[in-house]
Parts: sequence; C-alpha cells; structure tokens
Amino acid sequence: MSLDVTRTEEEQIEALKKWWAENGWALVGGVVIGLGAIFGWRGWQAHQAQLAEEASDIYVQIVSDVRVQQYASARDHAEELIQNYGSTTYAQFATLMLAKLDSEAGDIDSALNHLQRVLDEADEEALKYLAKIRMGRLLLDSGKPEEALALVENSGPGKYVVAYEELKGDIYTRLGRTADAHNAYKLALAAVGGNIKEGSLLQLKFDASKQVD
Repeated sequence: MSLDVTRTEEEQIEALKKWWAENGWALVGGVVIGLGAIFGWRGWQAHQAQLAEEASDIYVQIVSDVRVQQYASARDHAEELIQNYGSTTYAQFATLMLAKLDSEAGDIDSALNHLQRVLDEADEEALKYLAKIRMGRLLLDSGKPEEALALVENSGPGKYVVAYEELKGDIYTRLGRTADAHNAYKLALAAVGGNIKEGSLLQLKFDASKQVD
C-alpha cells in the first residue's frame, strides 16, 4: 500500500470522526424522536380505542336502562358518558338520548338545548342533520312552525332526505303553504322510491296536499 493511499484513508477517517463529533448526537436524537413519535402515536391510538370501547359499554347500558324504563339510571349513565368520554361519538349519542328523554318528559327547552349542543359540537354530519330534524320536529310540535322552518329551509337534507322533506311538508302545511307542502311530500316519496307501503302516513299526507292544491 502506498503512502498516499494510507494518508487518504487516514484523512477520511479523521473527517468521519470530525463529522460524527459535530452531527452524531443530533442524528441519534432524531432517531430517538422519530421512534418516540411512532410509539407515541400507537399509544394514542390504543388509548382512543380503549376509550371508545368503554364509552360503547356505557351507551349499551343507557339503552338497556331506557328499555326497562329506568330513566334516572339512563340519565346518570348519559351524564357520565358525556363528562368522561366527550371526545367519542358515543357522547353525542348520549346527548341525543337525553334530548329524547326530556322531550318525552315534556321538558322541551332542555331537549332543544341538548339537540343544539349536538348540532354545534358533533363531528359527524349525519348526527348534525339528525339533531336538526329532531329540533325542527320539536319546534313544530311546540307551536313554533316559523322557527322550525327557519332551521331547516335553507339547508340540505344530508342522508335523511325522507324525514327532512316530510318535516318540511308538515311545516308548510301548518303554515298554510299547501303547494310547498305538496312539493316537499313529493320529494320525500321520490326518495323512498318503491319501498313505501300503500296507505302509509307519508302517502296520505301527499294525497291530502294534492287534493287541497
């Protein structure tokens, strides 16, 4: 081996030592941070999965309580779910259940507040539409058709075309806008397609609005 070759190798080794001294720990730190991020993300996912499972169990208990008319227990479990598992979709389900219980108990204002909370906070668009339709129905049944119409008239139906258009038809009927009611019922029937039973309430509403029109 020639002297020049040996010197070149020694220079490369020295350069490598110098580079490592300047950058080595930064490289190690980057690897550690990267691994920490990976395992941290996996840990977060596992934690979220555990929360969802626990929330699911509580919601099943809520449904069970309602089925056997243990409404006080259902409310307690719903409040627990909302307070401790607010980041899960089950918390929104629990809020909808509280709205249902309040509505059936005649506490319309409280029911509307629960539905408004779902409308404001839910991440799922389907839940927002469901809350809006239920709010509109409650407002209509409470003798506030104008407020119900203002809530639903300028928004699309989402996945609930039938319920949405039927509700609009009911609101228009209450307001004496029979032509608009007829068109809304027609849209609802079109969305149902051939799945509607003869003599169904929706069909009767459509027929009645046609006769009036």
